[in-house]
Amino acid sequence: MAMDKITREFQVFVKPVGARCNLSCSYCYYLDKIELYDQGSPLRMSDYILSEYIRQHIKATTDDTVFFSWHGGEPLLAGLDFYRKAVAYQKKYLPAGKKLLNGIQTNGTLINEDWCSFFIDEGFIAGVSIDGPEPFHNRFRKAGNTGVFDSVIAGYSMLRRHGIPSEILCVVNAENMEHPNRL
Repeated sequence: MAMDKITREFQVFVKPVGARCNLSCSYCYYLDKIELYDQGSPLRMSDYILSEYIRQHIKATTDDTVFFSWHGGEPLLAGLDFYRKAVAYQKKYLPAGKKLLNGIQTNGTLINEDWCSFFIDEGFIAGVSIDGPEPFHNRFRKAGNTGVFDSVIAGYSMLRRHGIPSEILCVVNAENMEHPNRL
């Protein structure tokens, strides 16, 4: 009697900078979480935790593709060197015959040519948070008191221009839910 392959796939959303973000979106439930951190400690995942997380995540994955999902706050605040290290650990621990896939969910405002080159080189998928057309997006997503729609669209456009696989995450809320066609 043949046994079906047992799968125990799961998805972990890794937050390498915790609640840290360069925006101050009014509906964000992370804004007050920054107070949970010791103000004297670095607000980024340590190399040791990064290495252990990657090693254990790969070991626990039963499918042929190991998927890493980087979230935040704003995960790009961890910096390119952090993600270069992450990919190096992934390649170090990845067994023969398995593939890597990295996805990152960003507000898009920090995307530049360096990030795009890295995403291309390492095969990242990028999700960008866009809450619809400018009036809807800027209603809640702000840097200080200023809407960030234009900089988010610039980042998203750069991803598309470089052919980086990208997705849009839209938060549906009381302001935009009555306008599904505009979204």
